[in-house]
Amino acid sequence: MNKIFTIYSMTLVFIFTLQNVVAQVDTANDKDAIKQLVTNYEKAWNRHDPKGLADNYDNNATWVNWFGAYYIGKEDIQNHYEIVHTSYFKSSHYYTRAVEDIIFVKPDVAISHIRTGLSGDTRFPGQTFEFRRTIILTKKDGIWLILAGQNAKLNDGIK
Repeated sequence: MNKIFTIYSMTLVFIFTLQNVVAQVDTANDKDAIKQLVTNYEKAWNRHDPKGLADNYDNNATWVNWFGAYYIGKEDIQNHYEIVHTSYFKSSHYYTRAVEDIIFVKPDVAISHIRTGLSGDTRFPGQTFEFRRTIILTKKDGIWLILAGQNAKLNDGIK
């Protein structure tokens, strides 16, 4: 009986360990996919491609920019990008400084904070701004998309 219990216990430990390893591998793949989304967003911005930017969002996404404007739905977000990338952002340069964290709330929901910067905004000639973006992501049909987000301008001295 004791031998059977030992084998049973070892089997359970093995199964739980294997599940944990598989979960870590999946998380690593998901983190890579989310980082790729961040890269895709940056590249679309610097191409001044409103559709490419909007492709990073879920159809029901919401977005709040650094001035507090609120956009609802992928179409509204894309329309906003069309307006700003043909006006004051048309020669801007956007860069990602760091993906600071990716927190998985559920296997298909994550929160991430991303440090970014922007230069070339014609409303503020010669200035470069640093931001912290908070995004909530959802995974649908194996693809990570932004479900909601907000951009906060960092004041001087903020890490």
